[in-house]
Amino acid sequence: MRYCFLVLLLISTLACDSTTAPSSDVAGTWAEKFSFPGASLVVTLDQTGNGTGTYAIEAGRSGTLQVTGTYRRPTVTWVLSYDYGAVEFFAGTLVDAGHISGSFADSTGMVTFTRH
Repeated sequence: MRYCFLVLLLISTLACDSTTAPSSDVAGTWAEKFSFPGASLVVTLDQTGNGTGTYAIEAGRSGTLQVTGTYRRPTVTWVLSYDYGAVEFFAGTLVDAGHISGSFADSTGMVTFTRH
C-alpha cells in the first residue's frame, strides 16, 4: 500500500509539471517584434527583471536604455529609461519560455517580446 501511495504521488507530481507552462526564468535577452524594418528594442534582463538594452527608431535615433523591473511569475513590469530622457512603462506576462506579451502604458496595442 505504501508503494502505491508513492507511485500515485510521483504520477500526480509529473502530471502537474507541464512543458507548456511558462518557465520561471526571465533572465536573458528579449527582442520586441516589429512589423517594419529599421526599428528594434532589445533588452537583456537578470532574473529580477532589471537590465539594459538598445533601441533603434525607424529613420531616427538609436541608443541605449536602462530597465528597472520586477518579475513575479508570470507578471513582468518594466520602467525603460532611454538615453535621451524618455521613460516608458511596460506591463506583461511571461506566456511561455520564449515569449512575453503585454503593453506599454502609452499604447493601446499588444506587444510581444521573443527570447533570443
